[in-house]
Order: sequence, then structure tokens, then C-alpha cells
Amino acid sequence: MPTSPLPHVPPGFNEPTEEDAAAAAVRLVRALRGCGVFLEQVVPRVVSGRPVVAVRGRMNVGTAERLAAGLESLAHRPAKPLEELRPGGTLPLEVRPAEVKVGDYLPLDGGCYRIRNMRGTGGSSRILELEGRRQPWIMTGPRTVFRPADQFQFPLPT
Repeated sequence: MPTSPLPHVPPGFNEPTEEDAAAAAVRLVRALRGCGVFLEQVVPRVVSGRPVVAVRGRMNVGTAERLAAGLESLAHRPAKPLEELRPGGTLPLEVRPAEVKVGDYLPLDGGCYRIRNMRGTGGSSRILELEGRRQPWIMTGPRTVFRPADQFQFPLPT
């Protein structure tokens, strides 16, 4: 089967426009309202010649915590499917920060890191020290981890 060459894309063709910023502002307002966030102002602007979305408003602390946790989760979502990251002899498990254990494996940023130590931060989060990763990671909400199968209390299928 013959292949066709990729089309030529002029420089700057994929740069966001003011119309893109206006559409993003509308989508952001709708999405945040769906989460219970009501903003005073979300408008498209141009800063240093680049379209941006300017946001100003207030939200209650509980909503801010949930929004931050969701965004953190998206920011650190593994680049590979979870099954490709799963270490041998482990099973996936959804855990809250209070339920995570030393020895669990955390899929993060395209890799899977063993939790070597952790400490509480108060409330419902944990600071996790991960083998092979310099920076500790703060777990603020439920996450999928891989736990060694021998730590489960039921017979595993063979």
C-alpha cells in the first residue's frame, strides 16, 4: 500500500488563537460550575501577544482541595497503560492515602515506583518516598497502586 507524504503545516498554524481562548474560557466556566465552582470572571485575554484565559474568583476550601487533587492526578497520570506498568507478582488496588503501605508500587509519570517510606501530613494525605525517584510525592486522594499478591487474604487464581 503506497504511503502519502505528510501535508505541509505552515509555522504557527497550530498556535492557539483568540477564538480558541474564548472557547476554552466557556468550557472552563461550564466544567467548574459542574464542580460547584462559581467564578467572578473567566475571559480570554492576550498577554505578550499570546492568547490566554484569565480567571478570577473564589471557591470554598473543600472544592479547592477536590479540584487540586483531580488536577494533580491528571498531571501525574502514567503515560503507559497500568497493566504495562504492573510489577510481576502484584495486583492493582485502589487505595486512599490512609490505606497506602510501604512496599506498594505507585504508577507515576510513565514508571512504577516502590514506596520505601512515608509520613502523614495531617488530614487525608501522605508524603511518599519512592525508590528511584528523588522528589517525594504527595498523595492527596485515591490512587491505584500495585500491592504484592502475598499481602491479600484470599486465594489467587492459578
